[in-house]
Amino acid sequence: MNKKRRILIVLAVIIAILIAATTYAYTNYFGPKTVLQVNPDKDNCRQGNVLDGVDRQARFTVLSTCEKVIGVVHDMKGTKEDDGDYQFDLSVDKPYDKLLNEQNNKQVNGMLVIEITPKDQNSNLVQIPKNGDRIQAYGAWVTDNPHGWNEIHPAWKLKIL
Repeated sequence: MNKKRRILIVLAVIIAILIAATTYAYTNYFGPKTVLQVNPDKDNCRQGNVLDGVDRQARFTVLSTCEKVIGVVHDMKGTKEDDGDYQFDLSVDKPYDKLLNEQNNKQVNGMLVIEITPKDQNSNLVQIPKNGDRIQAYGAWVTDNPHGWNEIHPAWKLKIL
């Protein structure tokens, strides 16, 4: 095999690897994802795509299209993240600790991450909490795959108790 042919084969393999990596990154991290609501509770559960308004939707695995959680707010900075979300941690009441996984325990001090997207920040169904507030929230229960922890993201209904 001559040198020119070997170079072309190597280049073809490199291009194939780049295409595969780009496709993987798009479908598993950057791309959109549609997960339709299956819970008939129209008062508390967003109908349609539960990830509507979420940045980089493909990075999430939806565990439940609508979950309720009650707990106490921690680590609320009161400023928005780069994607425009308010993010904070929630020390969940005992019945809701089933929403946590091992990574919540390891990385987030045993708390559940909650994110309120810009779509919901001005909704009359969402009160933006402060540290120490006891809240009740509804939203999609997801695993944030890059981090491994579980979240309510987006939280589309949030009430300070």
